[in-house]
Amino acid sequence: MSSIDSPSPFCDTTSADSTPLSTKNPSFEVQQPEDSKHRVNKEDDDNICHEKYDMPESRSSPPPSPFFSAILAAFQPNVCDDAEEAWRSHINQLVSDSDGSCAVYTFHVFSSLFQNIQTKFCSLTCDAVSYLGDGLRGLGSKFLRSSQMLTSCSECPTLFIDADTIMSYGLLEKMKFSVLELQEYFDTYNNRKEAVLTWLSNCKAAFPKSAGGSVITCQPLEHEEKQMEFLAQLELCQRLYKLHFQLLLLFQSYCKLTEQVHAISSVPELTNMSKELNELKSNLRLAAASVANDEIAACESSCSEPVFSSSEAAVQAILEGLKNNDFPTAVHYIRVCRTMWPNDIFGSHSEDEVQTLLNIYFRHQTLGQTGTFALVGSKQDLTEISVKLMELNGETRDMIRRAQGYRTITAFLPDSRVSGSTL
Repeated sequence: MSSIDSPSPFCDTTSADSTPLSTKNPSFEVQQPEDSKHRVNKEDDDNICHEKYDMPESRSSPPPSPFFSAILAAFQPNVCDDAEEAWRSHINQLVSDSDGSCAVYTFHVFSSLFQNIQTKFCSLTCDAVSYLGDGLRGLGSKFLRSSQMLTSCSECPTLFIDADTIMSYGLLEKMKFSVLELQEYFDTYNNRKEAVLTWLSNCKAAFPKSAGGSVITCQPLEHEEKQMEFLAQLELCQRLYKLHFQLLLLFQSYCKLTEQVHAISSVPELTNMSKELNELKSNLRLAAASVANDEIAACESSCSEPVFSSSEAAVQAILEGLKNNDFPTAVHYIRVCRTMWPNDIFGSHSEDEVQTLLNIYFRHQTLGQTGTFALVGSKQDLTEISVKLMELNGETRDMIRRAQGYRTITAFLPDSRVSGSTL
């Protein structure tokens, strides 16, 4: 195995290839549009008790449009099973966006991407930790805890907004700048991920493990070889920490973009649908959990699966289910539609079906109207997760310093053995 580079200090929170959080952005103040007319916010602030699956009181739905599915198709982001490819395609379109029709889907597309990132992030962390030897088991458990924390505390809030509002309040160019900054963080994250994958692969090749976790070798490992294996695992831990920290930076950058656009919530002329869509999301999540992949309890008495004559008929059926608070049926219909029209306006099977339903509902409710927005998912307070991650950084750094101390001692005591029992 080739010699290992001296690891970088663990206390570093930024890197040469990572855009600092202090990057200057254009002014984020909300610009009041001139000669623009918006609906008055009619959201009722009174606390009203609702039965399970009940929807909050809201304005009446717009009349069905025979062209609504065509409208959805015209402004729908490109559907792609590869979330990363879909995000990069979206960025390319956003750069040339001149009317906000692409920008409105930025939050939807990134939310799908981030879910995909989190899944692979957890898998990679578990794979790397499972390779660590006994001397670094304690450190491995801390990485697993960090992984759980980063995935459980960082659900992407999604902002729904119409294109005219983006244009009227001067948000398009600000969004473009912030998305490019977000992409820099994502590129750095991919570099960190590749560094972990490459090093882990090299470690497995140089020091293959048996099913029991011990190194496969014909002869007992010499002291120097054990030391090399331990140091290789130590470097793996440092690369893994950088990956964890970069994921936090990526999420912070996205939250900054969301808050930047959500600043328009202070404008009284705009209509805020946040309460309505958040309750709808909660109801749909409950419904999705109770719905089997191929049937739902509410439709067991039906003669057969619904067959829609067109995508327009399917959209109308979905909207009818949402309007009547029949959320299991709406979830069932979206799954059927994804089978009948794969990678169409109903999204792909890899996409979050609740997000797709929320998007259909919001676009229909605001059809032909402007000045409406909704923030779905609470604005994340990252203070706690940042503090916990920095605590993990400190604990990890101390453990590595101890390990490096053992390395120095063993260099002068050839017959000694590196023991991780105190790590």
